[in-house]
Amino acid sequence: MRPYVIHALVTKEAQRHVANRGGIVLAVLLVASAVLLSVFAPEETASGTGMVGGVHHCFVEFDRSTPLVKHLQDNKPTDLKVQFRELANADTINAVIVYPPGTGAIQLRQDTLAPERRPAVKADIWHPEGDPLALAPYEAWFWKETRRYFAAEARKTLPGADVPADPDFAAGGTWLVTEAHVRLQERVEAARGTDEARPLIPDLVIDRKGLGGKVLDFRAAIATGMVVFALYFSCVYLLPTLNCEERERGVLLAQALSPASPAEIVAAKFFFYPTAGIILAAIIAGVYKVAILQSLFFWLALFAVAGGFLGIGMTVATLAKTQRAAFLGGMCYLLSVSMLLLICATNGIPFLPYLAVEYHGPRILHASLAGEVHSGHWGHLGGAILLAVIWLTAAGWLFRRRGWQ
Repeated sequence: MRPYVIHALVTKEAQRHVANRGGIVLAVLLVASAVLLSVFAPEETASGTGMVGGVHHCFVEFDRSTPLVKHLQDNKPTDLKVQFRELANADTINAVIVYPPGTGAIQLRQDTLAPERRPAVKADIWHPEGDPLALAPYEAWFWKETRRYFAAEARKTLPGADVPADPDFAAGGTWLVTEAHVRLQERVEAARGTDEARPLIPDLVIDRKGLGGKVLDFRAAIATGMVVFALYFSCVYLLPTLNCEERERGVLLAQALSPASPAEIVAAKFFFYPTAGIILAAIIAGVYKVAILQSLFFWLALFAVAGGFLGIGMTVATLAKTQRAAFLGGMCYLLSVSMLLLICATNGIPFLPYLAVEYHGPRILHASLAGEVHSGHWGHLGGAILLAVIWLTAAGWLFRRRGWQ
């Protein structure tokens, strides 16, 4: 193959995209989306983000400022977004308080009963409809600090009294269950009225441990989807549609009659489209996490997925006769593979998903973006490379036999 011929063909492909800027505009929008993801969702909160559900912001609202409210303000958590405001300053519509999506509220009201009545603090928890656990991290902080405040006030008022010590708050929410269990034991033994040494209700010991695996990193998942889409858009959408456009207009036949050989024409397409997709995907990944560009595994995964998508796109370009057929062929392939992987995943069907590039590609790209690469991902990388070789071999053979028709 002659380098100057391939250079001329690659330049021709680039000039076509400069003349028709639709693909360039979409690429710019993808990069802009990655920038917005990096700027406005810098890290995962304990309850999710606005894009994936949960609560990312909690209002602590109170009817009037009290020592309890001041204690909560002085001990506001650093890893949660909590905003204090009076109920009179809340946003209302027709006298009803409204909250933006992705937010919740803890409303504090302290009664004004007669002095002989026991005082009460009412806490209203407002969480997203159908998701009562969305405010769990904020509630855990609220109950812990409320318990600390009232215990400290009791020690100040009764310096010589035996006020229970603060529990082990570092144990998470288990201290609530433990204190409730101890209170139950005390009430049962008081009602029992005997001096037996052995209590009727045994002690409760809770040991909380985390699983070895990590939860899904939604930011990395979104970035992975954008990287995969950049490769798919370049290799499985642009390549078939523009190749069929050349066939419809006779440009492909003119290239076949030119001094350029079929191998050089195929090599130019093999070089331009995956290169454009890899550059776009690398920019998106770099915007998400700059350090990822120094990862060898990331580049290997990128080239493997790009090679597989290139073979798929070239196969569609060879079998389709028109631009419309190429576009529908790419969409039908994507829908078919997605449904196949979904059915296999939900029904536990083994081995069949291993035959799809879309099964291995997102896994290895997400592992590299999330920084969680282990030995199993190298196996998926090997599977992606093998499938890429098979697809590229089949696409080259098909193009030589019927790519000009």
